[in-house]
Amino acid sequence: MEIKYLEKLKNAPKIREQKTKGVKESEISKIENRLKIKFPLAYREFLLLAGKDHGGLQLADGYTSIEMLADERVLNNLKVSLKNANLKIERPFWVISEQDSFEQFYFFYLDEDTEDPLVYGITYGSGDDSIIYSLHKSFSEFINSVIDKSILFAKRGY
Repeated sequence: MEIKYLEKLKNAPKIREQKTKGVKESEISKIENRLKIKFPLAYREFLLLAGKDHGGLQLADGYTSIEMLADERVLNNLKVSLKNANLKIERPFWVISEQDSFEQFYFFYLDEDTEDPLVYGITYGSGDDSIIYSLHKSFSEFINSVIDKSILFAKRGY
């Protein structure tokens, strides 16, 4: 697959002294078929470049690999977490990375009919104050900003 959206990630396979590791296109297709979904092109590129291990990218501290995010137990944990927070996401979506057992996570909607969807975040609060917010960035813009932040953190030593 030719990389259209994530050239910056393609050209930075080692961030913070850690290499990213991708998955094969055939593995992506197997996951899509099993889950009956279709990932947008920009996310497929991410999976090819860093879907197994995101290396030194400063994403959320929890699950980020496609292997874990597509695992049935992890998907069930997500459902339980949403239910416990009394939060419903009415549209089909996919989590990019999570933290604290899905108390915070980044995601995109699967029904936007675009190759490079907008990224959203979620933060749980107490009661009804859970928040879904737009980052106002496409997936590729989000990843590019994560790369910039990760490189800056490496230079600063944290």
